Amino acid sequence: MGFPDETLLFALVAFAAGVAVGRLWTALDSARRAKADGRRASSIHYILGLDLLASRQVDRAVVELTRAARENTEATEIYLILGNLLREKGQLERAIQIHQSILHRPGLPSSEKAHALLSLGMDFKRAGFRDRAMDTFREVVALEPKNAYALVNLVRIHEEEQEWEKALSLQEELSKVTGADDSTIRAFLYDQIGQAASGAGDEAKATRAFEESIRIGPGVAPAYLHYGDLLERGGRPEEAEAQWSRLAREIPPHAHFAFERLQRVRAKLGKSDSMEKLYQDVIREDEGDWRGRIALSRMRRSQERFEDAFELLLEAVRRNPHALAVHIEIWGLLGADERSATARLARYLDTVSKAALFLDPYLCIKCNYRANGNLWRCPHCQEWNTFVEERLETAES
Repeated sequence: MGFPDETLLFALVAFAAGVAVGRLWTALDSARRAKADGRRASSIHYILGLDLLASRQVDRAVVELTRAARENTEATEIYLILGNLLREKGQLERAIQIHQSILHRPGLPSSEKAHALLSLGMDFKRAGFRDRAMDTFREVVALEPKNAYALVNLVRIHEEEQEWEKALSLQEELSKVTGADDSTIRAFLYDQIGQAASGAGDEAKATRAFEESIRIGPGVAPAYLHYGDLLERGGRPEEAEAQWSRLAREIPPHAHFAFERLQRVRAKLGKSDSMEKLYQDVIREDEGDWRGRIALSRMRRSQERFEDAFELLLEAVRRNPHALAVHIEIWGLLGADERSATARLARYLDTVSKAALFLDPYLCIKCNYRANGNLWRCPHCQEWNTFVEERLETAES
């Protein structure tokens, strides 16, 4: 369960708990003056259900909240939470029925109506009824224009439908509500608008979108790449090269996305020799880089400078021993220059043995904790017998 579902669930629980405190106090006060009160019995199951929910025992929480709902049919908050839990368990039809039943209650306060509509919208979204979900979230916004959860879900639906301009408009509205810096998200949306416009042949619109993406999100790499692609297709290789060079200069950790593009366009422009400096600059700017070292090693190998190429690859192994691409490059180099293969193989094996590799990797299926060997109890989530062997499949399987 991810954002906004999990955040929404706990926000609704907090809301319901606040309502329940008032009702519980009234019930307890009445209980002091009466022999029996059905609301008090209901509250016991309700509190137990919340306690079980807090400890992530969802199935047992559903049982207790169902009992509470049966004993106190007027308690909107119980049905609200119960429906959300059923949705997360995949019982979408029951969740929809429960949330719709809340909306049919006469005299429902607007705040509770908004929460019920929000939950119903989540039900529809999970069930794949996007149009109904969108209409429901719009009802929430009509009731509460600053409801961030409804706006977030509307943005997500438009993204799923690839309606990028509508998503952007709602994202800007959401930013006004939350006050959060969403420039990175808007930069990605502008990039998507640019790609759509480029695919439709609207070069002017695509240009405006890519430039706006770069302006508001200079750390968002895709806009540089796609803007350069647009310029190259338009017969403007110098400008394309400038955009990709700018990416490599301003975002060194993402420079590798532009390597092949720059190699291609600089070859056309007669600037292939400048690639060596680019790789060196990337390595200097990003100490943890390994892809730049691979690229420079390939250049050294093409120049038959095998020892230099090998040293670069050993450094790449130290930076990221988990990257299979590095090991493939080393094996290829060992086969290309057999004169010193034995000595280099020994150094390679020594380097790998000292690297932080999982020699026998296992994965906890509950929390994704990784360990070097099987553990009967996960040290992270404390669950028993949850480790499975982690295996990577080949590309052909």
